[in-house]
Amino acid sequence: MLKKIVFISLFGVSAFADMTSFYHSAVKNLEYNKNYTLYEKANQTSQSAVTYSKYANFSADAAYSKTYAKLLPSAPGSFGTTDIALHDTIDLFGKNDYKIQTLRLDTKMKNNVLKLKKEQLFIALANMIALHNQTEAQLQIREELYDREHKIYKKLEALAKNGDVTELDLLRFKNTLTTLKTSIVAMQQELSKMKAQLHLYAPNQAIPVLTQRELLYAKQEFLAHNPQATLNKLDAKKLLSQAKGMNNSYIPTLDVSAAYQKLGDPTSYGDNHSFGVALHLPFNSGDFKEAQALKVAALSKESKSTEYKIQREQEYIKHYQAYENAKKQLDVLEASRKDFEKSEVTIQRAYLRQYVDFNTYLQVLQQALDVKSQIIVMKNQEALEATIINAIASGKVYE
Repeated sequence: MLKKIVFISLFGVSAFADMTSFYHSAVKNLEYNKNYTLYEKANQTSQSAVTYSKYANFSADAAYSKTYAKLLPSAPGSFGTTDIALHDTIDLFGKNDYKIQTLRLDTKMKNNVLKLKKEQLFIALANMIALHNQTEAQLQIREELYDREHKIYKKLEALAKNGDVTELDLLRFKNTLTTLKTSIVAMQQELSKMKAQLHLYAPNQAIPVLTQRELLYAKQEFLAHNPQATLNKLDAKKLLSQAKGMNNSYIPTLDVSAAYQKLGDPTSYGDNHSFGVALHLPFNSGDFKEAQALKVAALSKESKSTEYKIQREQEYIKHYQAYENAKKQLDVLEASRKDFEKSEVTIQRAYLRQYVDFNTYLQVLQQALDVKSQIIVMKNQEALEATIINAIASGKVYE
């Protein structure tokens, strides 16, 4: 059993290596991880700021007043008073602890947003690469067909000189070759565009061939990775954390102060110095109502969890059924491939000997080309779906 697991693991890594390299190059080029790291550092700084402000939240007050009094013994008839006070508001009872929890949830949410973006990028790249590989393979069989048929055309030209082939058949054959050449040129241009688009994501990487043919992981391993559902859960927790903060708005804060008063009053007994401790207890019914609104919003988020689970199962079903469809069609197509290739060779001989007409010859060639094209489509479809399912189920796409 252990040998089997090791074999599957090594097979998955080797088959997935080229695609992984291309994908990781695209992630690096788009700076996904760098942007998340910068956000994470900023978030940690914000958490430190909240912690620091629990105990060091200083403020200073300064005031000056001048008092006039007729009965003062001093000549000016007035005196000045200077007040200076330093305050420190301390969150002694953990009133703002919810802010740290909310910031931590923000980081986790950002991480799941990153996972979601990576998954979407991987699927998009896999589809683009599969279409590129498919177009490249279909271009190859058309170029091979053109080369073979061009040789047949040269033989027909020689036969036409002897009167064994009519000029009309020769012209029809030439027009068919022209149509085939036109489709080849169009596919070459389309292939060049695909290469250019893929190299926008990974400029220094060769475009890989999707080689996976087998599903290496079970359905539950695919479903276990669900960034959208996790993101929804974290969003609900964040709303509940904010609601908790609103509910705790009544928690008092401690105000510690030191004050100095310089008195110019000649009747006073000198300057005043004081130290004070006070509790600030807010009463704001609006905060409690807002907390209830946040709780309702959190419940709304939580109610979507089943919806996101169903969506994930639908995604798996879509990929799995496409994979199974490709596999079953390939079984049928591969079984009849040799027969079509044999008929292709036979019809060429028959046509050169004028045993069959041009329409019959062209029909058989078209059937053989259609079978080869469909085999290419199904092979790429099988590889695409296996690559996507294995990448998500293994978690490699999120690395």
